[in-house]
Amino acid sequence: MTDLNIQCRTCKCDYRVQVHHRDWVVYQASNLPIQKVFPYLSADERELIISETCGKCFELFTESK
Repeated sequence: MTDLNIQCRTCKCDYRVQVHHRDWVVYQASNLPIQKVFPYLSADERELIISETCGKCFELFTESK
């Protein structure tokens, strides 16, 4: 497993997301959709990888639109 230590851009909270190392390599080298590469992660964890935004902040952002 590979630990991804990600800080939310909005609230500055630190998060750790664990992914299989081979999946991380595939994700970085391909254009595959993140849900295909990491089906075992939650939507919030995948969003954190994509945008460095935690689930709570993402919800607040989408509610304010």
